Amino acid sequence: MREWPSFKADFTLPMRFLHRGQGPGAVILLHGYQDHALSMTRRMGWLDAELPFEILAVNAPFPVPVWKTDGFVEAYSWYFRDTSRDIMIVHPSTSAQRVSELVREQLQPGTPITLFGFSQGGYLAPFVAKFLPETRAIIAVGSGYPPEPYAGLSKNIKVFALHGEQDDRWPLASSQAAHQKLLESGFTGEFHVIPALGHRVDVSLDPLIRRMALDSFRRPA
Repeated sequence: MREWPSFKADFTLPMRFLHRGQGPGAVILLHGYQDHALSMTRRMGWLDAELPFEILAVNAPFPVPVWKTDGFVEAYSWYFRDTSRDIMIVHPSTSAQRVSELVREQLQPGTPITLFGFSQGGYLAPFVAKFLPETRAIIAVGSGYPPEPYAGLSKNIKVFALHGEQDDRWPLASSQAAHQKLLESGFTGEFHVIPALGHRVDVSLDPLIRRMALDSFRRPA
């Protein structure tokens, strides 16, 4: 269908969000493909927990419900592209700009920001960072680190990576190699292999992510 003519139609799509807490900075949660913000926040144990920072958990705008035997499960996507087949329907920058508008509406000006993305949310994070100069760190779980979206970002942004030892969705070796190339290009950061973890967010990640976020808020921009 890529050769067919197209008609641009404008739709209004909601991005629901949870904003709570206070502290020296804000962690922006970006969930994975066919997931949602409530699930990610709950799995981190952050839904009702007392946290040492603000959180803003954002739900992606595009519905991609999952069909199961007992009906559809609510799920969402940030963008639609397949670089291997040169298909681009919605570019990550489109959602990244909308996320940044929501962040600016919700946070006080100058609030230090850490972007915490799982899977597709981790891919989205550097696109969002380009619109938010207050970004101090990117924390990605079960994600990849292609060089293109990081090009032009401040090398002061620390790039943390957490990857499950048993992740069957994104190969550990390729993610680790891509992250190492980012470090070689001038970024600083850490890569952590989490024993026995699959492709998911888990409450066991909480201490690491808290430490990374709080450390990033203490550093100058």
